[in-house]
Amino acid sequence: MEKAKYLLLAIVCLAFAGCMDGDWDEPSTTPSPWGNNSIEETNVITIAQLKDKYSSVFNASVDQAVKVDEDLQIKAWVTGNDVTGNIYQQISVQDETGAILIGISQGGLNGYLPIGQQILVNLKDLYVGGYRKQCQIGAPYNSGIGRMDKFTWQEHFKIIGDIDTAKVNSLITDFSADMDMFENCTKLMTFRGVTLSEADGRAAFAPKDGSVALTANCANRNIDEASNVVVRTSTYADFAAMPMPTGKVNITGIFTRFNNTWQILLRSDKDIQPAE
Repeated sequence: MEKAKYLLLAIVCLAFAGCMDGDWDEPSTTPSPWGNNSIEETNVITIAQLKDKYSSVFNASVDQAVKVDEDLQIKAWVTGNDVTGNIYQQISVQDETGAILIGISQGGLNGYLPIGQQILVNLKDLYVGGYRKQCQIGAPYNSGIGRMDKFTWQEHFKIIGDIDTAKVNSLITDFSADMDMFENCTKLMTFRGVTLSEADGRAAFAPKDGSVALTANCANRNIDEASNVVVRTSTYADFAAMPMPTGKVNITGIFTRFNNTWQILLRSDKDIQPAE
């Protein structure tokens, strides 16, 4: 009797182990715990179309924000997030036509919105506006645009498919300082063969020692080849204290704008490479 009991227990254990093996062999089909899985594609427009539709708001001389009252959606890939601390409570998203920032009052966005993740965003009842002419989706802040709360955000987006970093890399284009700012702001681009003006082998991107002026805890570093372009780095970025590279470099990043100045947001220190 005792032997039969142990034999039965062994059979149950083997059966359970077999079920566990099956879980490892087959990909999970469980819906994402993030976002709103009930959102369906109904009226998707391109980011370029969105910017054109609200161009007077985005380009206003005084910051504005307006509520989207139509059933509009965008479908885009995450190109930048807070993974290294240089982009704060925002993600940048891009499709084949353009790019835009989404402001979300939440930390750790990279945990569920990694670079390369495609998302569907339901724009109805969200706000669009410009912060010093930088296009953004979010919520009203004073008279302008700010970040939406995390609960609102969770109701307005859906995760689509698997991470595709190759797709994001295919969206990268070369930057020129005379590019149209409205059309190209927020795009993931590369400025090739340029020199960081203050780089001397010791100067850091965003030190806290008073050696460089800070605005909103960020340092703007000039580029020799373009007077209207800066590399903007937060003092909270993982690479803030790293020395800036000297010589000619290629700089990849999210090219935002502050009125008529381009501001390059690095996603990591690896976004700067020696020019070939």
